[in-house]
Amino acid sequence: LNLRKEIGHKLSTRWSRTGYLIFINGAPMYGCFYKKIPIIETSTFRAEFCATKQATEYLRGIIYKLIMMGLPCEDPTYIYGDNQSVLTTTSIPISQLKKKSTLIAYHYVREGCSRNEWRTIYVNTHDNNADLVTKDLLSGEK
Repeated sequence: LNLRKEIGHKLSTRWSRTGYLIFINGAPMYGCFYKKIPIIETSTFRAEFCATKQATEYLRGIIYKLIMMGLPCEDPTYIYGDNQSVLTTTSIPISQLKKKSTLIAYHYVREGCSRNEWRTIYVNTHDNNADLVTKDLLSGEK
C-alpha cells in the first residue's frame, strides 16, 4: 500500500486530499483511492496520521475480503509513506500525543503494527507511487 496525503491542496478552502494505491503480489488491485478531506488540520503530522488510519482501515477491509474468498493472508502488509515522523511514531510504543483524534489514529495504526498485520516503511517522496493520485503532475514529471 502506497500512501500519500496532499495538504491544503484547494486554495480557496485549503481542503486536503488523500490517495493510496493498493498492490497485491506487485499488481494493482483496486487501482487507487482518492478522497477530498473537508477537515482542515493545523499540523502536517496530524493530517498524515489521520490519512494513515484511513488507509489502514481500508486495508483491513480488503484483507478480510481476501480471507473470506479463501486466499491466505498470513504475511504482514507493507505500508509505504513519505512522512518519516508518522512512520517512526507507529513503531514506538510510547508517544506524547495530546490531541484525541491523533491518539485514536495512533492507537489504531499501532495496534495493527503490533499484531503484525502491517509494517510501515519510509519511501522517498520522489519514489512514492501514490503521488499520481494526489498531485497535479506536469507533463515532464514521472
